[in-house]
Amino acid sequence: MTTAVTPLQMLAGTNHFGKAQPHWNLLGPPSEGIDREFSARVDFEREFNSPPVVHIGIAGLDVEGSDAVRVRVRARHIDRAGFTVLLSTWFGSQVHGVDVNWIALGT
Repeated sequence: MTTAVTPLQMLAGTNHFGKAQPHWNLLGPPSEGIDREFSARVDFEREFNSPPVVHIGIAGLDVEGSDAVRVRVRARHIDRAGFTVLLSTWFGSQVHGVDVNWIALGT
C-alpha cells in the first residue's frame, strides 16, 4: 500500500528577546529554584493548513558571568498561525537577552 505524502512547507526564523521588551523578568533577584519566565508570540509569515511541528533552539545569549548560566527555551501553544516562545531561568542566573532560531514544518 502506498500513501501519498502532501508536500511539506517549511518556515524558519530568528527572533531576539531581551530586557528592552515589556515584562522581561529574566533579570532580577534570585528565584530560590522557582523559574522566572518570559513568553512572546511568534507569528508565521503565512498560515499552515494544520499546526506544524516546531523545532526551536538557542542561537545566542547575553548573560552576566557572576553565576551559572541557566536558560531553557520551549515552543508552546503551536497553532496554524504561530507559536509562543517560553524562555526561563532560575536561581541567580541573570539573562539580558536570548536569540532564538526556529523551524516550522507542516502542510
